[in-house]
Amino acid sequence: MRNNDPNVQALEQIIRKYKNTVYGIAAAMLRNRHEADDVFQEVFLLYYKKNIGFDSENARRSWLIRTTVNKCRQANNSVWNTRVEKTDEIEIAEEFGFSGEESRVFSAVRELDDKYRLVVILHYYQGLTIAEIAELLGERPNTVSVRLNRARKLLKERLEEDDENGYF
Repeated sequence: MRNNDPNVQALEQIIRKYKNTVYGIAAAMLRNRHEADDVFQEVFLLYYKKNIGFDSENARRSWLIRTTVNKCRQANNSVWNTRVEKTDEIEIAEEFGFSGEESRVFSAVRELDDKYRLVVILHYYQGLTIAEIAELLGERPNTVSVRLNRARKLLKERLEEDDENGYF
């Protein structure tokens, strides 16, 4: 049975449009499917409750990403998080359609410290520019650029350790 409430219908459209973005960030940052599900629900529930009018789709997308990142940080800092087992990276990689080398790279990305993992996810998996990431995170573009460069270096080292042929 379809809900005829225009607010619910609008929410359903937004969820369809941004579900991969919100869930992808949450799953990569939290390393736990159940926590990612919780963050996904919290973000869209908050969106519905606040009923914010956005000037553009870019503003809506930015709000959803920023809120997802903040909810993930809250979850990572919770006492519960220190006691819960993390989901196998392969499982999540397969869920996003990664296989072979993509899965290996995604697994290496998920092993990075939060500050590096986040900029890699936002830049390479969500397609944001350094300036957009800086604005979202409240950081200077130079800071984001340095983190991205350090993350690339760490990924290269990690992947070369695993592969004598030097994948990266």
